[in-house]
Amino acid sequence: MTRPLLIAFDFDHTIVDDNTDIVVRKLMPEEKLPESVKGLYRSDGWTAYMAKIFDLLHAYSINEADINRAIDNIPAVSGMESLLRRLHSFNCDIIIISDSNSEFITHWLKHKKLDHLISRVFTNPAHYNDDGLLKIEMYHFQDWCKLSTHNLCKGHILEQYIKDSLNNGISFDRVAYVGDGKNDYCPILRLSEKDFAFPRIGYSLIKLLNDTEANKQHQVKAKTIPWSNGIEILEGLGLSVE
Repeated sequence: MTRPLLIAFDFDHTIVDDNTDIVVRKLMPEEKLPESVKGLYRSDGWTAYMAKIFDLLHAYSINEADINRAIDNIPAVSGMESLLRRLHSFNCDIIIISDSNSEFITHWLKHKKLDHLISRVFTNPAHYNDDGLLKIEMYHFQDWCKLSTHNLCKGHILEQYIKDSLNNGISFDRVAYVGDGKNDYCPILRLSEKDFAFPRIGYSLIKLLNDTEANKQHQVKAKTIPWSNGIEILEGLGLSVE
C-alpha cells in the first residue's frame, strides 16, 4: 500500500505555541531553583535537568493536576489543529518526534481531541509513579549523530519509521518534516529532492538552514518552505484548503 505523504512534526513551538518543559518549570518560582539545578542541562543534558525539575515540583506539592492544567492551557500554533485534521482526511500518515515527553504530548493531544489523528509519538518516556512524581527517561542513548542530543536523534527515528513501514508493506510518495529548532536539522538532512522541509519562521532552525558556513558541510535536498501557521504548510504541500 502506498500512502501519499508521511509528515513528521516536532511538538514544542511547532504544534503547540510554547515549550511544554518551560511552561511546567514556571510552576515553581525561579528563586526556588537551586544554582546546582539551573546549570544541570549543560553538564548532564536536558532530560536529566527536567528530571530534577520534576523532583523539585513534587517536593513543593505541585501535582499531576497542576501540571495537566498548565499543559491544557498551552495554545496550538495558529491553524495547526485544522492542518492535522486535513492531513488525516487526505490519508496522510502523521507522526510526532519530540524532545518533550510522553505525558505532556499525550495529555495535550487528548485534551484537544487530536490524539486519534497521530499514528505514533516518538519522545522521552514519562509516567507518574505511585507517589505522584513525574519520572522521565531518555528515549535512547545515541553516539552516532553529532547534530543531535544524546537522548534523541530525530533523523534516525524518522528513517527507522520509514524502514519499518516498508517492512509492513507501506510506502510513502513523499515525506515532510515540520519543526523549529536546531535538533530538527538532522531529520531534514535525511529527506530527498521530492520531499518537503518546513522550518518555522523566526526560530533557530530556519537560521541554521540559512547559515552558509553550516551548510557547507551538509546539503539539504528537500524543498524548503518557511511557515508561520498551519495553512501555509497545507498550501506548501499543494493540498486544497477548505
